[in-house]
Amino acid sequence: MSALGGVLLTGKADNPISDYVYQILDKQPHRGDQDEGYTFFHDQGNSSHFRESTNRNFIQKLELKEKNNVSPDSWFGMGHRLGTINPKNNFSHQPFQISNGDYWIVFDGEILNANQLAKNIRDAGLDFDSEDYAEIVLNAYKIWKEKILSKLEGSFSFVIYDRTENKVFGARDPFGIRPFYYCQNENYFAFASEPKGLISLPFVSKKISKSAVYDYLILGQTETNSQSIFRGISELLPGTGFSILLPKGTIKIWSYFHLTTDSKVERYSRNKVSTLAHRLRKSLISSVNEHLTPGLKTAYHIDSSLETLAFPYLLKESIHEIKSKEKPMSSEIYSGIFRELVSDDSVNNVSFEKSKKIAKDLEIEMVRSICSYDDFRENIKKVCYLQDTPFSSLEVFSQFKMLEVAKANNFKVIIEETGGNQLFSTLSSHFEQFTDDLVGLRQYSMFFDNFFNYQSNELSRWKLLQNLGKRWLFKGTANDLKETLIKTNQEEFQYIKVDFVDRYSKNLEENINNSPISLNQLLLKEISGSLVKEKLRTSDRNSQYHKIEIRHPFVSDRELAESMIKSSAVYKIRSGVSGNLLRKAMRGVYPEFLLKNGVYKESKLELNWLLDAKDDLKEFITNDLDDFIDSRKVKRDWDRLVLMSNSQNNDFLWRIVNLGIWRNSFFG
Repeated sequence: MSALGGVLLTGKADNPISDYVYQILDKQPHRGDQDEGYTFFHDQGNSSHFRESTNRNFIQKLELKEKNNVSPDSWFGMGHRLGTINPKNNFSHQPFQISNGDYWIVFDGEILNANQLAKNIRDAGLDFDSEDYAEIVLNAYKIWKEKILSKLEGSFSFVIYDRTENKVFGARDPFGIRPFYYCQNENYFAFASEPKGLISLPFVSKKISKSAVYDYLILGQTETNSQSIFRGISELLPGTGFSILLPKGTIKIWSYFHLTTDSKVERYSRNKVSTLAHRLRKSLISSVNEHLTPGLKTAYHIDSSLETLAFPYLLKESIHEIKSKEKPMSSEIYSGIFRELVSDDSVNNVSFEKSKKIAKDLEIEMVRSICSYDDFRENIKKVCYLQDTPFSSLEVFSQFKMLEVAKANNFKVIIEETGGNQLFSTLSSHFEQFTDDLVGLRQYSMFFDNFFNYQSNELSRWKLLQNLGKRWLFKGTANDLKETLIKTNQEEFQYIKVDFVDRYSKNLEENINNSPISLNQLLLKEISGSLVKEKLRTSDRNSQYHKIEIRHPFVSDRELAESMIKSSAVYKIRSGVSGNLLRKAMRGVYPEFLLKNGVYKESKLELNWLLDAKDDLKEFITNDLDDFIDSRKVKRDWDRLVLMSNSQNNDFLWRIVNLGIWRNSFFG
């Protein structure tokens, strides 16, 4: 939990760069107040400085200077704010340096294989004894340079200044758990953990990316490429590194990790599925302890879905296998936290009763978090500003409330199941795609086996056939007519400005052309694209605000992700049952009452929040949005749009509202 920031001068400076570096970190105080540090480089060397939040123990020990005592000819500055969930930890002051200042780093994150990496460093001949992530990463870089990216496991973003090669090097973790944004022009390269750290800089464009707005309003996608919704700010994509050669400032950006898959549906093999399930269970077991920190009160976000329960049940199993008389109770190690959304004062006691049954079976405490309309109304502006970028799901408020409850209960770590749906193919959309694949491949016997064993009611089967019919009709339509069909069938297009739709129609065309043609491609698109990335981003902002660490084990293990995404779809869904591999891997661990329901049903929460708040939300629809929407028409049809959003589970209205709040927050 840290804030990074820095400015590299590549041309002519209007002001001392120290002013800009301080400004970047001043906009991110919520990311850390346990320590604050700055280092500036100039032709005579470098100097390190302290400010208000600097840990007093370091000022004299490291001979840090006053914040205003910075050389005016500094050409590079790095800053760091530390937020730690464990105040007893010994941590290194950042920016951190080794080898008499030949290497410097600012780091945000958690390295899961830190112990192994430290051992490898010692084996390579470096005298090294530290548990601090920044120090481990910097020493590893000294040995392996950019090849370090193939060795790091976990969540991270960092920037290293390598004086020996006169370059700046940085990277972001494979799935984008930790954020990293930057801007660049002929005079400056600047970076920060959040866009709000950069948008106020005088050399950053204060304009909106209309292409990004199109993706958000029409496609419901955010941050689909490196261009953020702030035109002057780019995002370093997940699994990406960069290097800048000095003094010219030439930047090179490359991808060091990306998932691949294929669309093959092979013949089902009992031996192979057993092997895959065994490997999956082994991977999950090894990951359990990696995401628990002794001494930090931890809770698993738990609902009735199988992926949220994998780690708690494996942990319970490992505790039961301990033969020592000092065997701990499950409740001494972890708790559960159950979150729900409600549209009024009524509470879904049925769902909570299920969660209590799970908690009793796990032998843990279950904490309940209820997010109501009042919570939504009171926090709407705060959360929208906190998130930096418009978001598509109102469940962001549910998570915000959950962390508030967790903080009140002194939790330091929350473990979430982000990416689990994709790794284990548990959503109804995954089942629908798989049955579509089978028809396309003429695997009719397998199709009927899945269809008739689909453990749901007949209405759901009928709905499945309807959806498949629409898919087949759409696939049989000529490419030049598909866009017309979409515009005709999506009512929201009538509220979008025609010239805006036409100007960025290539985005829609590209989305159509890149539509997944198989289950594995769908899973790949979801876990590597906007769907999972948005959840990671919103989790990061919420957790930083509440100073609680959220860990995402399913997207911290690249080997697990690669194995699951590459596995043939025939092992993921079997005889009408989704999540087949996870079920087999957890056989004997999950209780029978969890496994007896054949098809996983994702939670569809009926929200009336927009209906309840319709008069208040209308004020956010202003003429400032007329570059994108017909605000007058939206206001005229406001009641109809509210009802349409509520009845059809359509979040288009929320996207308009969120865009209005976001624009007002950042552009006035």
